[in-house]
Amino acid sequence: MRFGVLGPLEVTDGDRRLPLGGPKQQKVLAALLLAHGHVVPIETLVDVVWESEPPPSAEKQVRNAVSNLRGALGGNGHVIEYASRGYVLAAGTLDAIDFTSRLQLAREMRKTSRMADAVDEFRSALGMWRGAVLAGLECPALAPQITGLQEQRLAAYEECVALELELGRHRQLTDELTRWAEEHPLRERLAAQLMVAWHRSGTPAQALLAYKRIENALGEQLGIAPGPELKRLREQVTNTPSAPAAEQWTPRNDLPRDISYFTGRRPALERILSVSARTAGGTVVISAIDGMAGVGKTTLAVHVAHRLAGRFPDAQLFVDLNAHTPGRTPMSPSAALEKLLRALGLGTEVIPPELEDRSALWRAQLARRRVLVVLDNAADTAQIKPLLPGSTQSLALVTSRHRLTNLDANLVSLDVMPLADARELFVKVVGDDRPLADPGATEEVLRLCGCLPLAIRIAGARLRHRTAWTTSFMAARLRDDHRRLEELETGDLSVAAAFSLSYEQLPDDEKHAFRMAGVAPGADVEPHAVAALTGCAPEEAERKLENLVDAHLLQQTIPARYRFHDLIRAHAAKLSAAADSEAGRRAALTRLFDYYLSTASKAMDSVAPTDGAHRPTLPERAAATADVSDYDRALGWLNAERSNLVAMSEFSASHGWPAHASLLSSTVWRYFHISGNHDEALVVHTNALAAALSLGNVLFEADALASRGYIRWFLGQYQQALADCQAAVRIAADEGDRSLEGRALHALGLVHTRLGSNEEAADVLLRTLAAGRETGDHDLEGYALRGLGEIYFNRSEYADAITSYEEAVSVARRAGNETIEGYALRALGEIFSNINEHRKAFKHCVRALELARRTRNRNIENRALRTLGEIHRRLGEPEKSCQRYEEALHLAKETGNRYEEARAHEGVGDARIEYADARSATVHWQQALELYGQLGVPEIDRVRERLDAHHSPVR
Repeated sequence: MRFGVLGPLEVTDGDRRLPLGGPKQQKVLAALLLAHGHVVPIETLVDVVWESEPPPSAEKQVRNAVSNLRGALGGNGHVIEYASRGYVLAAGTLDAIDFTSRLQLAREMRKTSRMADAVDEFRSALGMWRGAVLAGLECPALAPQITGLQEQRLAAYEECVALELELGRHRQLTDELTRWAEEHPLRERLAAQLMVAWHRSGTPAQALLAYKRIENALGEQLGIAPGPELKRLREQVTNTPSAPAAEQWTPRNDLPRDISYFTGRRPALERILSVSARTAGGTVVISAIDGMAGVGKTTLAVHVAHRLAGRFPDAQLFVDLNAHTPGRTPMSPSAALEKLLRALGLGTEVIPPELEDRSALWRAQLARRRVLVVLDNAADTAQIKPLLPGSTQSLALVTSRHRLTNLDANLVSLDVMPLADARELFVKVVGDDRPLADPGATEEVLRLCGCLPLAIRIAGARLRHRTAWTTSFMAARLRDDHRRLEELETGDLSVAAAFSLSYEQLPDDEKHAFRMAGVAPGADVEPHAVAALTGCAPEEAERKLENLVDAHLLQQTIPARYRFHDLIRAHAAKLSAAADSEAGRRAALTRLFDYYLSTASKAMDSVAPTDGAHRPTLPERAAATADVSDYDRALGWLNAERSNLVAMSEFSASHGWPAHASLLSSTVWRYFHISGNHDEALVVHTNALAAALSLGNVLFEADALASRGYIRWFLGQYQQALADCQAAVRIAADEGDRSLEGRALHALGLVHTRLGSNEEAADVLLRTLAAGRETGDHDLEGYALRGLGEIYFNRSEYADAITSYEEAVSVARRAGNETIEGYALRALGEIFSNINEHRKAFKHCVRALELARRTRNRNIENRALRTLGEIHRRLGEPEKSCQRYEEALHLAKETGNRYEEARAHEGVGDARIEYADARSATVHWQQALELYGQLGVPEIDRVRERLDAHHSPVR
């Protein structure tokens, strides 16, 4: 039900207008409506219905009127409710409230410089008025409310007109403003706005006439003179000559059509509109939109231009500067100026031949006009500088594939679309429900298009015109890496052609760097890698990379790292296949892989200096090496390059560099232990194993098996780990490599320990200890002692466990191996906690956690957090206990360590029981039980006992 007071009183229910009865009922309803949900006392309603001398039965008549209104409003007794000796209207929608809400929205838009949108909202609000408030209903008692609404309307109109004048719509306003000024002859702001509109329209006489009218009205009716604002305007009109009639001209609009399916780009759009709203300030406003080919720069510029057209009524001009137009050379500034001046109506005979003179004439023409000019497809700043307005009342929008960083402008760089916007664009282009019917295939199409608007438009257009195709069929066609660019062509649109135009404008050395970067496996590149690929110095490589970023052929999301859009990478690889020899590409990739190997080896010398016996000695290679001279730099380089190292492993193992794949695995295996990136480590070591088998190199094979055995132990794949480790031990023993045999034995001992096979574990770890001492490998000795300590602990032989762990700490400190020290200290903390020496336990665990965090060893950190959780629980601090266990749980999930995840769940459950939170404890124990069951470890019995003790169902 909708109520209306902005005009004659009316009530509608859907499309049906309801009868309201006689004047008494209408006045009562009007009073209730204008109270905006507040109670209106009966006495007030009496005053509203009778101006003076109400009859004795007045209150009864008011009640009868309310009863009749309830009937007229459909019998809804709750619409008008009785409360506190009065009535309140409690339902329905009132146009006056909607009017106020729209005004508030318009003012918010104005605050955020969305001027055109604000005008639309003001106009929408003003359009709700059907006449004077409660027209035809005489009701003096409601005069204050009626006057207030009328004043709101008048103020809103003046705000709207002020915005429209700012937007340059003076010619469209003169007639309307004249009518409003006549209806409100004493309103000075209206008169001032009318004067401005007439003056800007080149009619100063009408402006002065408007001043004369309000001057007479104020003098005759109020005995006062116009205010200072009106007087200032009169002086301005009198002293500023208008343009001669001969120079009046018809506005011109050269803008291309705004596409009907424009989608997204809200942040960029709002930024440009916001900045463009300041054209009346003290500087010329220029917005420059840059981005890669096909990202939608021109589409955005044209859309913005259409949105802003009303603010620049004298002309909206568009010039394609042809920087990247097939078959065209970039337009010279002189030719562009001639085109712009002719668009303003100047004949050839008055356009001077010299560039400088043409630019001066162009600026002089804009000084008297409000013009928006779109300079599309610009090559560089030199091309557009002579074309820029000199007047603050005009606006230039520039698009370019190059970043115009030396231009004093509001720079907006477009990236590919967010997935939601890309999906919306694809659906609009296709024009039917096929993309919505198969959202998985739609998302794959968008991913294969790299969310690039041009690619999405082409894929959508192909689907639109092939009604037999499904979205999944389109996705399957795009899935073929070798044909994807060919699929993204339709009519005169081609993703590859768009990219080629950017590429062809590069100098030869940058073309070469672009192609070589395109064939490198991995997520991104940095200057040292490109230096290795191209055979130049890192500083020279960085210059080339930065230029490729400026040309939007590369992206830079973090400093000094550069990545391709997937489609541009495919284009670069295709160009390399055509332009570079197979031998040239192979030599470049060999230099790149050598660089990765040599730098990774030097990084590991800094990260794990005592582990050198278990890393291969690499031949000297001439590769540029990044600075990995200390622990932080080395670990930072490994973290930054991790995904590239994994990609190198996969590529080199399957494309003819098997030795590189094997050497990489045996070089960085310890890094993966420290960082906790176990899934990626599994890929690297599996690739290395395949490469070793292809080479027939049994030592490479054993090394890869031992490394993979460690990782499978971390991941809880114990049976596979057992097989890998046993095979590695056998091969190393057969080959007489005691160092490698010792490493494989250590990994095997860890697996036996986890499976609860303590006797087998003890035997294997004693063999590990012997290998370490025989070869003088203190690291291996320390790891063996730590492993034996765990065996003693599992047997509850705490004294022997403490001795073994303390000896491990001593060996680790002599060797300078903080990893072994951290593992052993953490374990000592667990033992001391078990024998109720909590102060010692806490001290050892905190030290282990400090070491773990300093060296960024996530596995030690995980265990230390879990053990601290247990110590806090035993100390009667369940809140701290729960916090530590939950930190351990988060870290275990992040690193994929399912055993530690189970231990953390078990610990959280134990801590929750201390809170008497049996329900939460049961949930965590059940999750621990499920994980232990999957892993096949003996800890499952311990959790079953807990669940049984608390009468919880065991799954």
